[in-house]
Amino acid sequence: MRKHVNILLPIKNPDAAKERLGELLTIQQRKELAEFLIEQTFQFFSAFLDIADVLVVTDSPVIAQRASERGFAALVEEQAEGETKAVERGTEWSVANGYESQIVIPGDMVALDPSELRQLLQMHRPSPVVILCPATGEDGTNAILTSPPNIIAFRFGERSFPDYCERARKAGVPCQIVRLRSLLLDLDTPEDVRSAIGSYPDSALSQKLIAWDIQRL
Repeated sequence: MRKHVNILLPIKNPDAAKERLGELLTIQQRKELAEFLIEQTFQFFSAFLDIADVLVVTDSPVIAQRASERGFAALVEEQAEGETKAVERGTEWSVANGYESQIVIPGDMVALDPSELRQLLQMHRPSPVVILCPATGEDGTNAILTSPPNIIAFRFGERSFPDYCERARKAGVPCQIVRLRSLLLDLDTPEDVRSAIGSYPDSALSQKLIAWDIQRL
């Protein structure tokens, strides 16, 4: 039986997360930040289980258990091999479980917006299609809807957004670009930290960062 949309969240073990913020935060602060973002993400997507399923792919059994307690499916990696490999594994799961479409969203978005996610979900249309939401600077990709889930190969990191556009073109797959404010910013680099505080100064995330004296940047 074919199913509707599966939302795939690749989540890295908090013990090894946010290494690119090492010059700003202690190991304990990076772990606490990762835990905060995971909880924020889980709370957000819990509200969408009436219209979509959620799969968490993680190398942390603890995070997998927390995902299950939220009503999400969980796939535990034996070892972390990067975001692209996690998404590939999750996509295989989506296909094996009969989903028509899949949306991949990072688990460290700064400020997701329910109305914008619903907008993205409502854009789903019959296969084949790729819908892309670029990150700030239009270099990376912070959401990709694929229908069917494995319609193109995944590749995350630098220049993933233009690369996806080119892959869709070469495959002859219709590709739509949607720029949504809440899907522009994830939290990986010092510049992301500055942008988060500047764009969402009153958020709980920004208040946590400010309390850690991040304003010294």
